[in-house]
Amino acid sequence: MALDTTYGSAFIGLIVAAVLYGVTLLQTFFYYKTYPKDPKVIKALVAIVWFLDTSHLVLCTIAIYWYLVMNFSDPDALTKTTWSMNLQTDCNGLIGLIVECFFARRVWIMSGNGILTLIIVVLACVHFGLGVVFTVEEFLLVENTRFSKLIWVTSTGLGSAAAADIIIACALCYYLLKSRTGFTNTDSLIATLIGYSLTTGLITSVLAFICVVTFATMPTNYIWLAFFWVLGKCYVNSLLAALNSRDSLRERVKPREGTFLHLSHLPQFTTEHQPESPRSDDKSSRHLSRQGVPGSLAVNVHTQTYCRSDYDRGEDSPATPTTGKSTSRFL
Repeated sequence: MALDTTYGSAFIGLIVAAVLYGVTLLQTFFYYKTYPKDPKVIKALVAIVWFLDTSHLVLCTIAIYWYLVMNFSDPDALTKTTWSMNLQTDCNGLIGLIVECFFARRVWIMSGNGILTLIIVVLACVHFGLGVVFTVEEFLLVENTRFSKLIWVTSTGLGSAAAADIIIACALCYYLLKSRTGFTNTDSLIATLIGYSLTTGLITSVLAFICVVTFATMPTNYIWLAFFWVLGKCYVNSLLAALNSRDSLRERVKPREGTFLHLSHLPQFTTEHQPESPRSDDKSSRHLSRQGVPGSLAVNVHTQTYCRSDYDRGEDSPATPTTGKSTSRFL
């Protein structure tokens, strides 16, 4: 067996998977720190996905260590399967099932289409079920040189995963486009969500398709395995990215308290009227003082309300100010 296309490619896949696992750790920490009030079901879901992803990386590391270190001087060992290499398939399959069902729920919430949601769930279950079949067959085959007998299992399973991801991405984009309101802020948010859906769906579906093609054409090497290991990490990070992006998306529609876009609910201040400045004709100024807080910065904002009726005036007639007020904020 050629080492560069077998365990060489698997080793490279392990390195890339380890880098993506670092992103998973960062996103998991950010999630639990930012969303402590999330439902317990969502918190448990994140914990389960993180545990499966960690277990997958550990199993992959054990397998590579067994082949390249413990059996360094035994070429015959390279053609045999090991328990860690066999079990890692199920971890990725279960991760794909959970993530695809999570996004299927989003499709259901947006569309209310039970048939479409059921199709996605069935495809996800086929992906996981055939992954279990692949693991059982690996234990029975003993030698990885016989993987050509499992082409139909891998092609059908990963093909189902790719189909589910494409359906999810297309469904979310379609129903998001139908939700456009014509308002700039809302439509901009919808465009962002469409970009997220296309990115996450296309990445996982393309990786699954590459796994199918490489395994079907080169079943005796591990080029497909490198992409398969990266695929699982992409599933996990797509789920965590969807959860962690909620606050930033809400901020674009409605500013959150305590952010730089929100200046309400600030401490009370006292006002003392001063005579109008001779340089201002239609604006009034106020002297503001805040007791007990030296060195505070006050921002004085003057607003006016303009009213114009299209029935009483022409389109080019100037609007007249009706009310004016001055408000202040302390920073």
